[in-house]
Amino acid sequence: MAPARPTLAHLDALTGVRALAALWVFVYHAWLASGSKAVVIPLGAWRADLTPWFAFGWLGLDIFFVLSGFLLTRQEWIRLERKGGQVEVRHLRPFFAFCGTFLRKRILRVYPAYYGCLTVLIALAAARLYLRLPDRLDLLLHLGMVHNAVDAYVSTLNGVFWTLPFEWQFYLFFPLLFVLLVRAGPWALAGTGLAIVVVAKAYVLVTGDGTMHAQLPIRLDAFVLGMCAGRVAARTPLTGRAAPLAFYLGLLVLLATPLAFFDLPTGNHYYTLKGFVRPLWIASAVALLLLGITGERHPGVALFGNRLAVGLGLISYSIYLFHVPVMELFIQHRAQMGPLAELPFGLPLVLGGALPLVLAVSYVSWRLVEQPFQRHRAVRPQHLAGAGGGLLDRVDPLLVLLAWAMLLMVAREFLR
Repeated sequence: MAPARPTLAHLDALTGVRALAALWVFVYHAWLASGSKAVVIPLGAWRADLTPWFAFGWLGLDIFFVLSGFLLTRQEWIRLERKGGQVEVRHLRPFFAFCGTFLRKRILRVYPAYYGCLTVLIALAAARLYLRLPDRLDLLLHLGMVHNAVDAYVSTLNGVFWTLPFEWQFYLFFPLLFVLLVRAGPWALAGTGLAIVVVAKAYVLVTGDGTMHAQLPIRLDAFVLGMCAGRVAARTPLTGRAAPLAFYLGLLVLLATPLAFFDLPTGNHYYTLKGFVRPLWIASAVALLLLGITGERHPGVALFGNRLAVGLGLISYSIYLFHVPVMELFIQHRAQMGPLAELPFGLPLVLGGALPLVLAVSYVSWRLVEQPFQRHRAVRPQHLAGAGGGLLDRVDPLLVLLAWAMLLMVAREFLR
């Protein structure tokens, strides 16, 4: 079999990994919402205790972070090699052009569905069905996806929104990190990233300032290790037995995380030696899994490359954004018939009742919001200006997002 060659073609199995990440987080929140009870399945004389894998569902977030660094680096590295293998930084104009093109694509990837979710949440708050209207500064910071700048606004609107600034801030620094990777290599990038993480954790130890938990430096190791793995995947994809070995080893280590770190059951960063090691363990496992997927094809790839996994992966971002409010609204409605946590099979009720709703809402978000903006991620040619078609064919999508943000601010003032 010929060695796998890096291409810009979409790799279905990587999309399938997104499904694992999103659904694992959903299951985690469903477990919390149903009372965090033990999940034990009787199998005759043997009882399978699955509680650790439910309690560690926050691992889906780490998968997203590593995968983000991996995918962006792999894609940009392939483009770089096609252009001759250099990122020009001695002259600012080419570098700024690279940054501008990259950030435009990222904005049009993450903001539309996010604004869609914000719109729904504001409408629900105005109807007094869910939470409350955010104050002016809260909404303004959320619109910029910089709500982690004020500790009081980190988790006010949606239980998962606190994680989004990590991703957005990583995008802002990605061009510089990518240049470091190109010029100095993966060891320099990994060393720099880990040094920043150590300094951030040392700062918390010395000052006791818990706000660092919501800042990029505390999670940078996941992104940079993903970037390093992305470089390997683009330059020297695994061949022969190395690909399935990396895949199965990464999957095994990832699934063993709840057992290896059972005494650190939450996603917080504990400042013990074991707490320092855990993020590296997780990121390394995910990186191995991704390297195995993007290497020479093997049967294990079908685990994530099948139609169901890929379909769920396509709507995974919307699943992540919408699953908490949809699930909480479902529980709120179900609680009218009795306290959910006290009902038998509380977790199956949440999973079976909320999951179809989450998938339906997520599909609508993906189909009506994500897809139209994704078709316009590239810089629009001048000849399209004023062309017929939909709104995004006639107006720069960035201006549409800006107008959307302004409308949300205006709507908040009228809905008070």
